[in-house]
Amino acid sequence: MDEDSQFDGTRISSLSPRDNFIRELEQRLLDGCSVTFTISHDEQPDTAQRVLRRLREHGWYTAYVDLQTVSSVERLVLTVVQAYIQLRTGDMELPASSLDAFLGDLSRVEVHDKIEDILDLDHLTRIKESAFELLDEVIDLGQRIGETDHRRLVVWFDEWQEIARMKDGDLLLKRLRGMFQLQTHVTYAFTGSRDPDLLKTLFADRHQPLYRFAVRVDLNE
Repeated sequence: MDEDSQFDGTRISSLSPRDNFIRELEQRLLDGCSVTFTISHDEQPDTAQRVLRRLREHGWYTAYVDLQTVSSVERLVLTVVQAYIQLRTGDMELPASSLDAFLGDLSRVEVHDKIEDILDLDHLTRIKESAFELLDEVIDLGQRIGETDHRRLVVWFDEWQEIARMKDGDLLLKRLRGMFQLQTHVTYAFTGSRDPDLLKTLFADRHQPLYRFAVRVDLNE
């Protein structure tokens, strides 16, 4: 059976464990349930591509955010906002190396016309020295895009556990949880390969800010 054949919500014995894993991820996310799982780094791109493609076929927005080299709130802000803005700009690349450079790109007429209804550049410029204020604005941007365009958004975070390693990581996770849980148009996939135990702890330990925020999905091969 082709991997894109219709699926009635039950596990089909002729499918491989990996195909079943992909389908479970797809269904959980379609149901509005955030998920978390560990997967080898080599398998991550194919898994993300397959799941996110399926979601786009349902008319959803998808954003892929690679956190492998993100080590500060400032870099997190820039990485996330670039992924979100691309939902409106499509293939137009804005490869800025700093927030100032990125804001400059956003002010270009051909870009600004596509985002002026969802992003206040003057406001971003005023708060650009406050990393946490910027983070609040950028995380809320995903919700605004979904509401404005009447579409659901799935955000796929690769190597999510790197957030916990940042300076003030616990405070950062608490702030993110507070924003995530209020969103009605955004669902998340929190994935990782580098430290499976840490990733699992972030969602399974009752003392962690993200406790039970996402359902763990396992690949059983």
